[in-house]
Amino acid sequence: MKRLKLALVVMTLSLSVLGLVGCSSKENNTKDKKLKITLVLDKGGVNDESFNQSAWAGAQEAKKKYGVEVNYIESKSDSEYKTNIETAVDQGTDLVIGVGFKLADAIKEAAGYYPKQNFAIIDGSYDKIPSNVRSILFNEQEAGYLAGLVAAKVSKSDKFGFIGGMEIPSVSNFAVGYEKALKEVKPNAQLITQYANSFTDSAKGKAISSKMYASGIDIIFTAGGGVNSGVYESGKELNKLAVAVDLPQNRIAPDTILTSALKNVGTGVELTIKDLVDNKFKGGEVAMFDISNGGVGYEKTDLIPQDVVNFVESKIKK
Repeated sequence: MKRLKLALVVMTLSLSVLGLVGCSSKENNTKDKKLKITLVLDKGGVNDESFNQSAWAGAQEAKKKYGVEVNYIESKSDSEYKTNIETAVDQGTDLVIGVGFKLADAIKEAAGYYPKQNFAIIDGSYDKIPSNVRSILFNEQEAGYLAGLVAAKVSKSDKFGFIGGMEIPSVSNFAVGYEKALKEVKPNAQLITQYANSFTDSAKGKAISSKMYASGIDIIFTAGGGVNSGVYESGKELNKLAVAVDLPQNRIAPDTILTSALKNVGTGVELTIKDLVDNKFKGGEVAMFDISNGGVGYEKTDLIPQDVVNFVESKIKK
């Protein structure tokens, strides 16, 4: 009888230990599971030399730093946004990031269908942000202002041009800051603004910019995605200057692109992923990126004299 009781005790202890080991193993597996982040891109593709490319670069940087799993889904048309977001959710994604204001409605709708799913939207916001959505916004006015300081100091004319893809806040804000800086430096400065109503039509960008250059403008700021390449082409042919946007672009046309108004979408993506990793991600709020946190800036190039760089840097400090 004693031997039987002893055997039962040993068996019970063994099962308990196995249970603890099994439990510990399960906890470790859960803890070691990589967080998965999926970017649903706007039209233009991942190599658009604009916010899609910048967003993906930020995700890849987060992968290196925080060990997360990242991937993207390209959208060929507006009609694919909803389907692509659903695909991302079905893949077991921990955070779905919509890249571009055009995805805002689709993200909001998906947030209602999947209340436990984390979402983020770049360049999109709402009167009431859903509790599981973070809006990632940038102070484009500050970026435009810095680019305007450079342009005003370098230009030999009082006439300046701005070409936007579409007249939406994330584009027109650049023009607001740009014009403010131009008039600070040159009180008689005049800004001619035109929108291409496209983020892909490079031919239209070339046509608009050619007319602007012919009117006496020697520097055009372009914020139009794929439209921008047409402006650069026109600038090269006419020996004029352009101000680029989003990413550092001088390498594309070193003798044409004076500077770039940097909108560091990648920084916003990377820091949002970091918050998710650190369990600090919150929906229902706006994350604003500006000069203070590296969200915006300007590109220093060989076309900018050092005294102009010093001038702009002094303005940043103030």
